[in-house]
Amino acid sequence: MPLVTRRLRDPDINPCLLESDASARCMDENNYDGERCSTYFLKYKNCRKFWVSLALALR
Repeated sequence: MPLVTRRLRDPDINPCLLESDASARCMDENNYDGERCSTYFLKYKNCRKFWVSLALALR
């Protein structure tokens, strides 16, 4: 597995791995209809926003 892929799959580097996987799975199951997966996208976006704001606060 390439290094970039391993890093993206590492929960210590990507704390929103579960949300990312859930949104990708939703897209697969719903023939890539983004409207049907908007809840999953919102959860991922909120997760990323939280972790980015936390990282900036710790600087």
